[in-house]
Amino acid sequence: MRTLSSLKILACAALGALLLSSCSGHGGDKPTPGGGGSTTPTTTESLSVSPATLQLAAGASGTITVTSNVAWTVTATTGYTVSPASGSNNGSVKVTASSSAAGGTVTVKGKTKTAAVTITAPAAAAITLDPESLSIPAVAGSATFNVNCTGTWSITLPSPKPAWLASVTPSSGTGNATVTVSTGNYTEKTKAQTFLTVKSGSNTKYLTITKEAAANAAPTKPTGLAPTGSGVETITTFSWTASTDANNDKLTYTAMLSKDNSTWTSLGTTENTSLMNTSELDKNTTYYYKVVVDDGFDGGKVESDVVTFTTGSTKSYWADGEVKLYEVNEDGSITEVTSTSRPFKLIYTGDGYTQDLFKYGGQFDTEVDAGVKALFEIQPYKYYYNYFAIYKVAAYSNEAGMSSGSTTWAEANNKVDTKFKCSWQGGNSTGIGCNTATVIEYAAKCPGYAGSTDYETRTNLSWSPISIIINADQYAGTNIWTSGMGGMKMISIAQTPARHPAYSSYGGFAYTLRHEYGGHGIGLLGDEYVYYNTTAYPHDNESTFRYWQGLGAYANTYLPQWNATASAWYSDYENCNLDLTPKIEGANWKTFADMTETYGACNINLHAGSATYGVGVYRSENSSCMINNIPHFNTVGRWRIYCRIKITAGETPTVEDFVAHDYDKTNSYGSAAPSTKSATPDSRRCEGPMLIDPYHKKPYFLK
Repeated sequence: MRTLSSLKILACAALGALLLSSCSGHGGDKPTPGGGGSTTPTTTESLSVSPATLQLAAGASGTITVTSNVAWTVTATTGYTVSPASGSNNGSVKVTASSSAAGGTVTVKGKTKTAAVTITAPAAAAITLDPESLSIPAVAGSATFNVNCTGTWSITLPSPKPAWLASVTPSSGTGNATVTVSTGNYTEKTKAQTFLTVKSGSNTKYLTITKEAAANAAPTKPTGLAPTGSGVETITTFSWTASTDANNDKLTYTAMLSKDNSTWTSLGTTENTSLMNTSELDKNTTYYYKVVVDDGFDGGKVESDVVTFTTGSTKSYWADGEVKLYEVNEDGSITEVTSTSRPFKLIYTGDGYTQDLFKYGGQFDTEVDAGVKALFEIQPYKYYYNYFAIYKVAAYSNEAGMSSGSTTWAEANNKVDTKFKCSWQGGNSTGIGCNTATVIEYAAKCPGYAGSTDYETRTNLSWSPISIIINADQYAGTNIWTSGMGGMKMISIAQTPARHPAYSSYGGFAYTLRHEYGGHGIGLLGDEYVYYNTTAYPHDNESTFRYWQGLGAYANTYLPQWNATASAWYSDYENCNLDLTPKIEGANWKTFADMTETYGACNINLHAGSATYGVGVYRSENSSCMINNIPHFNTVGRWRIYCRIKITAGETPTVEDFVAHDYDKTNSYGSAAPSTKSATPDSRRCEGPMLIDPYHKKPYFLK
């Protein structure tokens, strides 16, 4: 019995180890909720990286191993990129150094733990390249160079890489190495060049690679050169037969001259097969002549055979910058002279005239002569013609015509390559700008004008207004007053297109030239037309108005004076065709207004509106060339022109002398045209024709 009992106890103990409730003696009681039941074990986060330090040369890559049991992210300091930027559990990360990387850190972050790898750049090692440049033929091929370095190095290709650069191997290394540069075929006929960058740390060297040009077929040599023989004019046309080119390259030709067949001078380069010399050749001289053709590529220059010719003593063309002197005849024509005692010199030149238009008696001469005649067809120029001499100055333009789109040539929409860069603003504007410095340069070619300084030259030219006749068909016109420092009087430069339609009352070329050159340029008159009928003359403009008076504009005898008592400017009647004084008693033309009945001139009074404004500025008569280009200057305008003529001649102007020879005082043009005259006209009122506003093309009457 003892034995059985013991076995029973052992069995119960064994069962208790497996199932405690069966051996507790309580019949299998269940655990009470919340009363200390079982829990799930917690996993411990692990995160590590290797290696702890990674050395990367510029542009090189390396790998970091991540050991982890959680998700993680990767970041790197500037100069390095990582891939991938995140992961989970075990993995690897590629780290790439930029070309400028100089060391940093890559950080791997898990849930709560962080691990880092220190990135170092290899120490800079000295580099030499042998050679430092390669020249590779146009056909496919390769060349080598040596990298001599005590440390690691890498090669960076150019960006963008030229299509002909096939490969560079090896692209990195440690110590000395031979690098092969392989290239493909290259078909261009100009050399190409690129660079390889070889770096070790902060040390950098550059290898220059030149890809030689593809073979070029030279053009055939020019033939048929002319002129030859004797009696050749000193300004002549040089011509030749065109060359041919197997590659269809664009060809340029340079004509060359020599007196000894040894020292050669270029006449100029052109794409055409002819050109003219701009400077006159020596008379009765033998010259050697050849033409060099060039296709623009290596080996593309070919010379013609040399021919000879002998000049005579004549020429039919103006030379560039050539000056001729003329005297004005009673009918407005001009006669060439070698010298003159006439005191008033006018300078005429042209813009947009190419060399072929400068034949004597050709287009330049014809249109300049028309400009002279237009001026001397009206008073007072017509009567005082024998005070005037004319200088013509030739100025070659590379292209014919006039630029447009802006008065500033550089901003023009349509650029024409002319000598003076005259450029019309376009639209409703008649404004024209030009390169005044070049105009002055050419005007100063007239005898006696070029000074030892620019200031002296400009001062000399202030006595001789300049007229630029422009080779264009356009209604436009501008007079430029340009001045220098030190109170120098201004230079007048009038610009007038040589041809434009006479489709309105403001007329064609002759009408515009009289306004711009005869009125502004010579007479120094202000505009009398009105654009803004109800707008007052801006007070700010008065200082500009007085400034130009001080330089001679609007006034050519005495300068305006300041009346301290009246706190106002005043001037005698000689001084201006415009006035800011609202009463006839204070107007510049009061003397002529008092003489209206006895003198028999037009109705001289205080007419509101002038200088584009309808209020606050006044003119002396209703109609004038300075209003709408009619061939008639009003009395004050004629008086001012007369004064300038006399003063330039060293004579004293007087009202009595002016009145005695004033032959346009009744303005027959105005009385014959549509006008605002009353039912009982007075021939002396001279109110003139209906005007056309050139901005809006609407007819209106001045009041």
